[in-house]
Amino acid sequence: MAKYFVQHGLAVAEQVDPNRPLSAEGRKGVEGVAAHLQRAGVAVKKVCHSGKTRAEETARILSGRIGDGHVHKVSGMSPNDNVVEFAAGLKEDDAMYVGHLPHLGRLVSYLVAGDENAGVVKFVNGGIVCVGKDTTGYHIEWYLIPSLSKAQ
Repeated sequence: MAKYFVQHGLAVAEQVDPNRPLSAEGRKGVEGVAAHLQRAGVAVKKVCHSGKTRAEETARILSGRIGDGHVHKVSGMSPNDNVVEFAAGLKEDDAMYVGHLPHLGRLVSYLVAGDENAGVVKFVNGGIVCVGKDTTGYHIEWYLIPSLSKAQ
């Protein structure tokens, strides 16, 4: 009964490409995280993304390793979208959401602490937070960043 929140991998600068796809370093970091999750036996039923190129590319890499290979664009995941409204629609278990800052940080803070400004977790590009829910509410189960996924 977990939900996974992922900040997209490192993207190229807007001056290089206005669509901001993943950089080679960003792709490598996300691939490392995805491989680590696969080795750990993590599997998700659905991988969702914001629709921005860098989020979609990140979602595709992750879904190819720990999902069914499909990705789903969902609304409400842009950087400044309302986290309370988005949280109200979080119904699926074992779903992964690939998005952006500050939305993801505010969303996890809202879920865990009831305050979107609590600063519960610091996301990094390619980082993932696993959030679980029990009878007492949401809590962080684990956190993984690309540099940690390199440790074997």
